[in-house]
Amino acid sequence: MTSGGFDPGQGQQPFGGQQYGQPHYNGAGQQQYGQQFGAQQPQFDSAQQFGTQPFAQPDFGIDPARAGELLPRLGARVIDGLIVGIPMAVVTAVISLVLGSFLGSVLGAILTAAAAVGYFVLLETTRGQTLGKQILGLRVEGPNGGLPTQQQSLTRNGFYVLSALGGFPFLGFLFGLLGVVAAVVIGVTINSSPTKQGKHDELAGGTRVVQG
Repeated sequence: MTSGGFDPGQGQQPFGGQQYGQPHYNGAGQQQYGQQFGAQQPQFDSAQQFGTQPFAQPDFGIDPARAGELLPRLGARVIDGLIVGIPMAVVTAVISLVLGSFLGSVLGAILTAAAAVGYFVLLETTRGQTLGKQILGLRVEGPNGGLPTQQQSLTRNGFYVLSALGGFPFLGFLFGLLGVVAAVVIGVTINSSPTKQGKHDELAGGTRVVQG
């Protein structure tokens, strides 16, 4: 019967076929769909867009190859210490003979501290190197190159005051001990720094000692 009955062979097409706009999926269609929407998806490279370059350690223009090594810097300090220390020891001895040992020790320690700091600040800010550094081929630079300022040089050489005040009566031992501790800390930080900048250089804002 075709007039009023339902023909199963023909009824599947109106309800399940393409006459009602239902999409027809097959293997080719799925592949085409994947090509249209899958292949065009943006590819994010985390190493490229979110890599380590923005978080890399900043380069302040310090060449580690030119950084002054610990031993030459120590040798320069010894030379400079003798240049300042020997004349000041003579001055202290003369003052002690005139004013007595107590006053001579006090004044000698103060004058020695002033002479040591003044020696370093004067030569570093005007020439970039003390006599000891000149002999061993070293030079002091400011954080941005060039000569350090008086404040920077005073800060990086301030620990000499502790060592010089070791000649004080009674409190001299304490000052001398603090001076030794400061020298050890500076030596350790210079040796461990890739740019050979010690703690005193850090406190001075980033001064550095270079070769040449």
